[in-house]
Amino acid sequence: MKKIIIGSIITAGILLTGSAQAKYIDKNTEANLVKICEAIKSNSRIRLNLAIEDSGITAKAVSKGLVCNGYDPVTFAIINKAQNTAKFMARKGNVDYEALLAKL
Repeated sequence: MKKIIIGSIITAGILLTGSAQAKYIDKNTEANLVKICEAIKSNSRIRLNLAIEDSGITAKAVSKGLVCNGYDPVTFAIINKAQNTAKFMARKGNVDYEALLAKL
């Protein structure tokens, strides 16, 4: 859980439009990013869609910039055996799911 929070904090810094040296991350944004990582791990596309909608961040931005436990969303999903959410995030981020799966 600690790694998810740290990864979310790093990602929030990337996704926010403020300065690259932002020192403060809104607690709500951090909580929303953690929920997205948990939803990716759950392998439920419905839960993932709801978490992304609740965050107010686009699915494309999440797939490009979110870091969960040090991994991009697609790799994080694959490592946690969540193929449904891995394929969904790969489509949103224009990532070749099969090629990424072959590398792992």
